[in-house]
Amino acid sequence: MKISTRIWAVVTVVLLIAALAIKFYFLPAAERFSRLTVEEQMHRDMEAFEKIIAVVVTAANGDKDYVRRALYAISADKSIPIELRRSEFLHQQFGRRKDKEPRNEFEALALSSGNPQFRTTEKFIEYAYPLKAQAVCMGCHIDTVGKAIPFGSPVGLAIRRVPLTAVTDSRIAFFTLDLFWENFGLVLLAVLLVLLAIWIWILRPLRKLAEECDMILKAEDERSEGSAPVEFEIPGQRNDGDELQAIKRLVDYARRKFR
Repeated sequence: MKISTRIWAVVTVVLLIAALAIKFYFLPAAERFSRLTVEEQMHRDMEAFEKIIAVVVTAANGDKDYVRRALYAISADKSIPIELRRSEFLHQQFGRRKDKEPRNEFEALALSSGNPQFRTTEKFIEYAYPLKAQAVCMGCHIDTVGKAIPFGSPVGLAIRRVPLTAVTDSRIAFFTLDLFWENFGLVLLAVLLVLLAIWIWILRPLRKLAEECDMILKAEDERSEGSAPVEFEIPGQRNDGDELQAIKRLVDYARRKFR
């Protein structure tokens, strides 16, 4: 087998393994990283939203109507991509409203457990974030027997939805996915340039040397016709296209010739 064929075979196998690793490991890992980045940003937005509500309640200074109007304004504002749900404590305090109840098991689980929950639908990444009672909440949220809502228990639920396209359109995805293919293309181009240099400065001179060796051996065979077989020659090796074998045969012949 020619040296060039061996090199091309090795390069092809290496690139194939790299392509499989990219397809089945790197790209899924990059997508998971982009998704985690989006989810982390959603969580930070919810924490900031919770702090804003605490500031509004503090500024109200006990004015329940002011707080209620502020929360209604937040719910009605379409530019704020957050929906609010009430806990059972608030339903008992202010009356039950169907539009403020959990709409599915996902929201009910987050509200009852007090733990934030993520889920993925066909079009969105949804985040249910429990809004927990703080010290400023306990002055207004009181049950029928005059007992304040327990500190840290869910007062309500904030729901945030982000389109799935946010994962692929994020800046992280741009650097890990889009630019990756460009960089991989540059690496492939660099490999081809190295192979070209190997062909020009190594393989082509080696091939010419092998051709010269074959010519020398052929001439020696013609001079040796009718005499005993040449011992250095191994059947099946002549004209097999292997440059190193041709050179090796000439070296073996030279050793025997001048021994």
